[in-house]
Amino acid sequence: MKKLMIWDFDGVIADSEKLWVRAWDEVLSDEKNINLSDKEKQDLLVGVSDKTRRERLEKYIPNLKLDDDFMNKISEKEVFFGTNYMVAIDGVENVMANDKFEHCIATGATAEQHKWKMTQFQWIKKYMSESDFFTIDMVEHGKPNPDIFLLAAKTKNYDAKDCVVIGDSVNDFLAAKSANMACIAFTGATGNNTPEYEEICKSHGVIGVCNNMKDVNVLIDEFAKK
Repeated sequence: MKKLMIWDFDGVIADSEKLWVRAWDEVLSDEKNINLSDKEKQDLLVGVSDKTRRERLEKYIPNLKLDDDFMNKISEKEVFFGTNYMVAIDGVENVMANDKFEHCIATGATAEQHKWKMTQFQWIKKYMSESDFFTIDMVEHGKPNPDIFLLAAKTKNYDAKDCVVIGDSVNDFLAAKSANMACIAFTGATGNNTPEYEEICKSHGVIGVCNNMKDVNVLIDEFAKK
């Protein structure tokens, strides 16, 4: 019987997390004269949905209100960066071709965001269909809550023990743990491939930390034998 591999998108399938952080950084500077430190960007902007970024910033910075006009500018900037600069992680298609697994995507993006991202990643449809894409607007709570991973497993008719999540952020690891699913930490995207971040990943009980897709394939082959 096949297992289910649940993919995050940004930072795992696409080396794109850096693009969304850049979009927020530029619009915050241009519109609000706010310049975040590298640590603040990591803490407030990385690995979460735009909705969560907005909530975190408004809570973190006194009297800050990010209205719909601001969010529209964020969206425009993200679309520009994504359509011009987003590329796939090297080797990701080889992992999706692993026929010991069914594959699906559970992303912190909205359905609208995921749709335009997929315009450059049509090859993914060789391995999964539209019904295998799970977006943030399908659940009440985003990561680090487990809702989206649980929805994916339920929809695909898999028990949690037969699912493995591959993500790049602490929120992915926390959500997988809450869902009682195994999790692989991928550190091959720009900015994540450091010894310090590898130690952070290990501290969250992942079954492995991989900085390339060849190692991911080895690890999921082992998981498939269980």
